[in-house]
Amino acid sequence: MHTYEALKNQLALISDDTLRLLNDIEKVPELVDQGFSQWRTTCRNISRQMSEETMRVAVVGAIKSGKSTFVNTLLGGDYLKRGAGVVTSIVTRVRTGSRLRASLYLKNWDEVNGDINQASVLLPAHKRSDGEPSFDIRREKDRQVLERALNELPADQLIINDTRSAGSVLLTSYLKGYERAQPIVEADHATVVFEKDRFPLQRDFVGDDSLAVYLKDVLLEIDAPGLGQTVEIADCQGSDSPNPMHLAMIQDYLTLAHLTIYVISSRTGLRQADIRFLSIIRKMGILDTVVFVVNCDFSEHESLADLCEGVGKIESELNLICPEAQVFTFSALFLLMVRMESELPERERDRLVHWRRETAMVDFATAEHTRFQRFLDQKINRERSALMLKNHLERLEVASTSIGSWITFSRDLLARDAGGVRELADRANHQRGHLDRLRLTVKNTLDGAVFQVKRDLKAAIDRFFDAHADGVVAGTVRFVRAYQVEMPRYDESLIAVGFTQTLYMVFQEFKQAVDAHMAEVVNPQVIRFVKAQEKRLVGYLDEIAEPYADMIDDALENDANAMEDGRTPKRRASTAVSIGADLETIRRTAGLSLPQAAATMRYSGQIKTEAVMRFGFYKIVNLVKKALKKSADKAHQEQFLALASGVKRMQRETERSILFHLKDYKENLKFQYMLRLVDAAAAALHHRILERFQHHGADLTRLVELVVEQRLDKEKVSAALVRMEASCRTIQAEIGRMKADLEKIKG
Repeated sequence: MHTYEALKNQLALISDDTLRLLNDIEKVPELVDQGFSQWRTTCRNISRQMSEETMRVAVVGAIKSGKSTFVNTLLGGDYLKRGAGVVTSIVTRVRTGSRLRASLYLKNWDEVNGDINQASVLLPAHKRSDGEPSFDIRREKDRQVLERALNELPADQLIINDTRSAGSVLLTSYLKGYERAQPIVEADHATVVFEKDRFPLQRDFVGDDSLAVYLKDVLLEIDAPGLGQTVEIADCQGSDSPNPMHLAMIQDYLTLAHLTIYVISSRTGLRQADIRFLSIIRKMGILDTVVFVVNCDFSEHESLADLCEGVGKIESELNLICPEAQVFTFSALFLLMVRMESELPERERDRLVHWRRETAMVDFATAEHTRFQRFLDQKINRERSALMLKNHLERLEVASTSIGSWITFSRDLLARDAGGVRELADRANHQRGHLDRLRLTVKNTLDGAVFQVKRDLKAAIDRFFDAHADGVVAGTVRFVRAYQVEMPRYDESLIAVGFTQTLYMVFQEFKQAVDAHMAEVVNPQVIRFVKAQEKRLVGYLDEIAEPYADMIDDALENDANAMEDGRTPKRRASTAVSIGADLETIRRTAGLSLPQAAATMRYSGQIKTEAVMRFGFYKIVNLVKKALKKSADKAHQEQFLALASGVKRMQRETERSILFHLKDYKENLKFQYMLRLVDAAAAALHHRILERFQHHGADLTRLVELVVEQRLDKEKVSAALVRMEASCRTIQAEIGRMKADLEKIKG
């Protein structure tokens, strides 16, 4: 079977041959056609785009489901750290490379300080007035202030839903790792590289929370076949992390992924965390890209029947969320141990020997893994080939057809005398006027379409983010207003550490709940909305362009008949003009990306800390004054009233901040992404349409002069055209064979 890599190489050769033919044409100065310079650019762009095209495979699932082991199995070696926690989660991207290489991309100092300022809102000893400079971890005094503020917080009150407060963990990790990170973090983005024998060191870096917190991205290059040169696998840790920011990081990658593999442990089955995360994926509108792997542990099942019973239960539960889910069951650890048998320690070898005795389960899992490999091969080599290569091949087909028509026309021209050449030139000038008018019509129509679609998109985005409509903004405001603080939880804290520290702890719990709402409710809706608008944009532009394929074919057919007196074979109809499959390339070329999912959570930077704290202090001072003459119980009750007032103020400030921030997010999405995408998509479509014309309507004035003045070596030029025609026919034959190969793969 033809693999994607083989087909890509075949297409690259066709592109190179076409470029070589165009260069040969340029060597005949008497026949130079400026239109062909655009085809040279097209061939170079195709080669560049193919080198940049990447199929992204996301591997997700709850903690301890075996994601990293599964990825290691795909890669054929123990490259990723297994059993990593989720305190600091990183999406680790893996590609095939020429050597072992780990590139760790670090945040810059502005990003580090921005994280700290976000996490330290309402932190008592850390609060700053408007006149003070913002926090900078590079200043020793600032680090001391932050450390003192964290130490004053009671540890038992920093537990939220049975896990440590995400904000306090982040701040503590930054402080703990500062001395080691300081030499390598820069004002601009820095990269730490571990190559060859030092490659395993990346595990220690990524696995240490106090260092990993400084990471922005991780890319591993493996000197093994893996899934192919242009396939990227992402190990997405933290789908069930208590920190909503980790979920946002995964959402960012899932919006780019072409395939998502969801790993479920056969030991635990489908957990609440899985159901929650799958519901988020469904809200994002990308559930159709998900397949499931039940990662079985042979030690946890008494027999094959026991394993199949558990898998059956998982499948029935999955069908409630994802009807007709594709499920594969095998042991990633068993397969990895088999591949690494000679390197295993004695204890692991003994376990492998024991597992091999479970022949029924081993045979079942092996057959399932083979079925999974066939599925993966189809996804990569079939569907991907059809999607990513078909458009490039169509453009090269248009180019070769145009070149062939030009060669035929040129040979016909050279066979005429001076009078015949003048007559042909007159007809060409007449046809050129018609084609120029058609070009102008195309341009005007697209300009009008761009204006209309921009207006519609602006209106759609404004409606989606309308705070007065029943949408994501209003829903978030309702969530903030309805949030209830469990006041009895902070009874001892009020007595032990006082009002300000207690209010910070309340805010941490409140912010984590709001962030979770953003990650689980708002972000999926935003992503789904953007995907719908992108689809609408492509559909609208393709609909506008559809009639032009026929119009162009008719115009070029008339041009050919007028030039060649109908003596050449009828021109083949062109394929439809479309940009749908090129949208990812268009985005990449234009340098566009959807605003990060985490951007919706950066609202806390707008909260006026002074307003909340001053209001709280005012309330408590006045209430305590009144309480001095009252009983201890009454005084304690007054403290609760003060805290409740501070919480209300905190909620109002958060609501104000969220409204401001989402409005800013809306404008950024509108003007920095969607409207720029419209311009880029329309420009790409216009270019694709104009490619159909290229050499047609060329100015023949100079050529006529050469023929009339007998300054053209017809015999020499004709011989060159014969060679070019043979090359062109070879290219067209190769294109035909590759089209047939793609059709077979699709079938």
